[in-house]
Parts: sequence; structure tokens; C-alpha cells
Amino acid sequence: MRYLMFLLGLMFANVANAIDCEKVPTCEELGYSTKDDPYCAENGYMFCPLDHSYKKCVNIDCNKMGFTESDKTSWCAEIIKCKGNKKMTLCSCLKPRCNIGDVFYADGSCDDVQDYTKEKIAVGVVYDTNCAGGGKVISLKNLTVSNNNYVFDPAKPFDNSQKGIPWGLDGVDVEGLTNFTGLLMLQEFKAHNPELFDGQKNTEILLETKSSKAECQNNTYSKETKDYHLYCIATAAWATHQFYPVGVDPKNTIVGQGKWYFPAIGEMLQVYGYDLEQMTDAWKTGGTGENLTKINNTLKTLESQGVEAAEITGTYIVSSEYEANACRSIYMDINGERNSLSKSLADRFIRASLEF
Repeated sequence: MRYLMFLLGLMFANVANAIDCEKVPTCEELGYSTKDDPYCAENGYMFCPLDHSYKKCVNIDCNKMGFTESDKTSWCAEIIKCKGNKKMTLCSCLKPRCNIGDVFYADGSCDDVQDYTKEKIAVGVVYDTNCAGGGKVISLKNLTVSNNNYVFDPAKPFDNSQKGIPWGLDGVDVEGLTNFTGLLMLQEFKAHNPELFDGQKNTEILLETKSSKAECQNNTYSKETKDYHLYCIATAAWATHQFYPVGVDPKNTIVGQGKWYFPAIGEMLQVYGYDLEQMTDAWKTGGTGENLTKINNTLKTLESQGVEAAEITGTYIVSSEYEANACRSIYMDINGERNSLSKSLADRFIRASLEF
């Protein structure tokens, strides 16, 4: 009996030990890898105690990662220190060479409007900057077309015979462009969808798009007719692509013909100025209007200096699509609100945008 009790006790003790036992983690689960780290310093690895073929870097080589000891404060907006050597730094974001509201010139330079000089040709106003040191520019005036047939003349881009330009391709659901309906567009702004800010890509797509409408295919609508520009091509995109500023050689490699494009909804919202955190409605922007105030002050000052420029005011159509028969638009006079308009309307405005 005593022997039986001993066996039962031993059995239950083993069961208890089995219950308490935990699975030993693998080297991979512990963060080790068999792959080399190109940025690891010599003798900078720690090896997995379970398998020495697995390792992880615990001492990076700052030089290999591009860190240097040079002073970057004059040109860098965001400086990162190397963990292995705090004296060594790396620039992750350049200081912008232009500021929002600056005058942008045909030679690619920019300056505060208070320092405007007639020795250079002003072509636009800066509305966005990026960490690469570049940014985006909006044209000095709205583009206009012929009063009778909507044909854009790049030699007379601001003649005001017809104040608006139709989007074109009415009835065409453009392949490659997202249909940004109200709620979807709000969600995509929150998700930072780059398509909302890529009017240049939109313009490229639109320039390659032709309508399948029979009258467009069999040339019933000739290029000099109003219907051709309403239904057969992306008229607004063509206008911005053909545009070049007044007084500039169309072959100018910086701001000449073919360098400009039809801005997307996000880009025109940047022109207005908005706070993404406040954007809670499918149509309203949560806009601040701060950018627009700076830009319009510059445009008014340039106009007072005899430059062909005008404030951004009213309703603008953009290269972003809503559906086959409608495009996106923005009300610059009503808190930068987003809306949709018929592609065949010609009583709304467009401006050309440029990346530098």
C-alpha cells in the first residue's frame, strides 16, 4: 500500500510539472535572424543562445547609415542623432527653400512678395513645401477659353473671353481615377491617400483618355466645336498641360509648356489651408484658410505692381472625379467646402499647378 501511494504521488507530481512547463521560444520569436544587417558594426552582433546561426545587431555602424559629424542646422529642418554615437547626425527633412505665399519666378527661384523684383518673371505663388526641399506652385490667374467653342489658346491664357473651362469627358467614367464620393473621400483623406494630392498623375491619365461616344469616334464633333470639348476630351486637363505663363518661353525647362497640370482636390485644399484633424464632415474641410490668405495677399500685391495676377476666389473644379458625369469642386469663398459639379459646366474656374 505504501508503495502504491508513492507511485500515485509521483504520478501527480509529474502532471503538476507538465502543467507548469512553458514552451521555450524560438530564436526568431526572440528577434534573432540568420540574415546579415548591412548597417551593423564590426563585432556588433549578439547571438541566439539556442542556436548561434541566429543573430541580431546591438551596435549599428553610424557611418554605414550615412550619419556624419557635420553641422546641419543651417539647412536641415529635422536632425536625427545616431544611437551608436550621439555626435553623429542625419538630416531626415530639408528646410524648404521657399515658403507658402512666396512669389515663384520663371528661373525657379522664389522670394517673399515684399522683395518682389521686376527683373524676374513672376509665374505663380508657392502653396506647398516638402522635405526634399521642393514644393508646389499655383498659377497667377484663372485660365480661360474661347467664348464660343471652349478652345484654349496658350498664347492668351488669361484673356477672360470665357471665365470658366468645362472639365470635359462628360459621361465618361475615367479608368485609373477613383470616384471620390462624399464619405469615401473623407475616409481617404483620413488615410492620407496620395491620389488626392496627385493632380500631375491625374492629368497624365486624363490626357490619354478619349470618349467612346459615337460622335467623338467618327469625328462628328470636330476639334473646333463646343461639343468636342464637352464630351470628347478632358478639356481642363488639356488647358493646364498646354499652359505656360505670360512672358515665358514655352520651351522653358522649369515653367514652360508641359510642366503645369490640373490640380487634384487635395492640392486645392492645400491652397485653401485645412486641418485634417478637424475634417469630420463628408463635404466640409475643417479649413483654416490661412494659406489662401497668404496666397491672395501675394497675388494682390503682384497685381498692384502691374503683374497679370488675380485673387483666388469663387468655385474651382479639380482633376479628381466624382462619377461619369461629375467632377470634384471646391468653394474657396465658403470655408473651402468640397462639392461635385457636372463635367459639362463652364461657369467654374481652374488654375494650373506646378511642382518644383
